[in-house]
Amino acid sequence: MSDLFYLNDQGQQVWTSQYLKNKKTCCKTGCLHCPYGFTLKKFGLTFKLIEEKDFLKAEEIQKQSGKSFIDLKTIHPEDRYFLLLKDHIAGVFAKNKIQIKHLWLKPDFSSQDLSIEMIESYFF
Repeated sequence: MSDLFYLNDQGQQVWTSQYLKNKKTCCKTGCLHCPYGFTLKKFGLTFKLIEEKDFLKAEEIQKQSGKSFIDLKTIHPEDRYFLLLKDHIAGVFAKNKIQIKHLWLKPDFSSQDLSIEMIESYFF
């Protein structure tokens, strides 16, 4: 697989952040993996509660992230979320009442300034 694109579930080619960085400028078309912040500013972030039926998908994202694994079943159901950008799942996070405690991003979203602080500014 190339580090410049991948095929999504519909078989469409999606440019990675690395490809877009190589262009050295933002095209301002709302690319899913825009490393320049345009897509994030234009579309923002949305959130979806992780239900029991979603555990396998969430666990796979945890594994892909390369960070330590936490059993999401041990986290209160109202404190575990999918992170979405343009209705695409970008990661998983767990929160408490005032902050995000854990964040796992899909590798293709890891270079888009999706830090805990950034996500908290949209969530809280």
